[in-house]
Amino acid sequence: MTDLAAPPRWLRVAVQSVRTATTVGALTLLVGFGAVNMIAAPQPPASADRLGMSSGPLDAMMQQNRCSLTGFDRTVIPSTAIVRTPEGATELVSFDRGWAVFSGEVAGELVAVCLGPEKTHTVSAP
Repeated sequence: MTDLAAPPRWLRVAVQSVRTATTVGALTLLVGFGAVNMIAAPQPPASADRLGMSSGPLDAMMQQNRCSLTGFDRTVIPSTAIVRTPEGATELVSFDRGWAVFSGEVAGELVAVCLGPEKTHTVSAP
């Protein structure tokens, strides 16, 4: 029976080094892709709690104007928006201005998009 000699020590060290480098590289890529996904994920609009106005003027403004913090169906076009100015004021503005804030053309933070006040229908007597 022939005795197989053990591989040289340098070969075992080289194989172990390649295995460790591969594991570290794979983990680094995994963490990197996770970080990119976190950064690239769309950020939700500011919530009323974060603005510090919940159950106050903001809630009343949102109810009166039928607003949503997350938006509406693609077929629905909002008429107004609520934005927070860099000075901290919360304003009801046109949808176009809200879009400009959302896209970064105008300073501020988009809080909600709104359909506008409910239209009341009056029926006249004959």
